[in-house]
This record gives sequence, structure tokens and C-alpha cells, in this order.
Amino acid sequence: MKKILIVTAHPSSQGFVHKMAETYSNAAKAKGNPVELLNLYDAQNAQPFLKFETEKEWPQEKLKEMHQKISSADELVLCFPVWWGDAPAILKNWIDCNFTAGFAYKYTAKGVTKLLTGKTAKILATADAPGIAYSFFLAPMRLSWTKMRLAFCGITVTEFKVYGTMRKRDERNRTKILEEIARLATK
Repeated sequence: MKKILIVTAHPSSQGFVHKMAETYSNAAKAKGNPVELLNLYDAQNAQPFLKFETEKEWPQEKLKEMHQKISSADELVLCFPVWWGDAPAILKNWIDCNFTAGFAYKYTAKGVTKLLTGKTAKILATADAPGIAYSFFLAPMRLSWTKMRLAFCGITVTEFKVYGTMRKRDERNRTKILEEIARLATK
């Protein structure tokens, strides 16, 4: 059994990103895994954009609560649309605000110590361009998520999926994607 935190970053609750998250959640729960869904666009989860000039505007108890969610999860599942070659700003802000020095990593005389080791992550993204385009053009996005953001903290990315041409997919093709996501949830 593993505890799973699914983070969604799409402003439309009716979008396919949320269907992917729900499908993953349902399949994982069916296997007996506790799952929490975190929609970054829900008002209760919205964090102000990080500012260094002033004290953080988000209450420290809310930050501790978010750190607890991340700490207690064995697996993170990030679901988002690809906008301008990467995740929406709200997801990157979530990383900036929460994966902080002293919580996710720390600097020592010997270098960086990764504080979130032992955790895994799956990245499930949607896009409108053909999937083949993403194998080349999104290589920098894959590298930044798998090696720079998450691996820097000790998290191993086990899946990185970008489902392209979403606007042109019919219901049968969308169902196949959801079936694949359900299988990923049981790995």
C-alpha cells in the first residue's frame, strides 16, 4: 500500500486533466491505496505567488499543512496541460512555495542533501500538438521535471506521459488514455 497525492493544475474542473486525475485516483483506491486529490485552482489550495521582498503572505500553518501532504505521500502524481512548453505557472509556483530549502533539500558543506528521497512521481500531461512533436520539443520540460525539480529533492520520476492532439481525439481514444492511466495507477 502506498499513499498517493494527486496534484491537478487546470482551471476547468470539466477538463480532461481532471478526468485523468479522477481515473488514477479511483484505480489506486480500488487497490487499497489512500489517495488525496489536490486541485491547485481550488480557493483553499491557492497560494500567492512567491515574493522575496516581503514576508510570505500564505499563513505558516497552511505551509506546514502542505508540507505534511507532501511528506506523507509515497507517490506524487502531477496532472496538467502543457502551456507554452511547460506546466502552468500555478504548478511551478506550488513547487517554488513548497519544495523549499530545509524541507525538500538542504545545502551542506558536502553539497546538496535530498530530503524527499524514497518518493516517486508520475507526470501526466495533456497537449494539443501531436505527441511526436513533444518527444523533441518537450525534452527540456522532461529534463527540468525529472532531473532538476524532482530529482534535486530525491524524488524519482517513474512515468512521464504527454498525451498530444487532445482537441482532435474522439471519445474512443480518450477512453484508451484513461484505461492506460488506470493501469499506471496499479503499478
